[in-house]
Amino acid sequence: MKSLSAVASALFFLVILSSCSSAPKPPVDPYEYLTISGTIDGSEKFIFTTEQVKWVHLHWSGPDDMTFKGKPWNNPRKTPAQWVEFASLDLPHATIVKRQGRDVVALEPTTRGFILYLADSPNGAGHYSVTIAIPKQAKK
Repeated sequence: MKSLSAVASALFFLVILSSCSSAPKPPVDPYEYLTISGTIDGSEKFIFTTEQVKWVHLHWSGPDDMTFKGKPWNNPRKTPAQWVEFASLDLPHATIVKRQGRDVVALEPTTRGFILYLADSPNGAGHYSVTIAIPKQAKK
């Protein structure tokens, strides 16, 4: 009888060791990240919905040297092809996680997405960059 309990103890010990030796899985990041950058001289509004990204020029010169997810965005009047990667995400819960610029970088949630505001009031143009975290699934 003693050998049976010794075998059971040894098996239990092996199970514990094997579960400790496997590396834990890293946590899954619940966000997708979108970085938009460019030269701003005045103020711009970008409206993000599941259907499109719409640019509204507000004041002074239009944006220049724009990039969307690291790729040139030469015509802000057209929705970038990369937007399809983000359009099905939880857009109203997007948030800014990194910003660069000398004036306003703001995000306003809407029922269908969000609005990004970039405004450069000081004289001359300035470089702006914003990284937006968009949840992969709707918050419950």
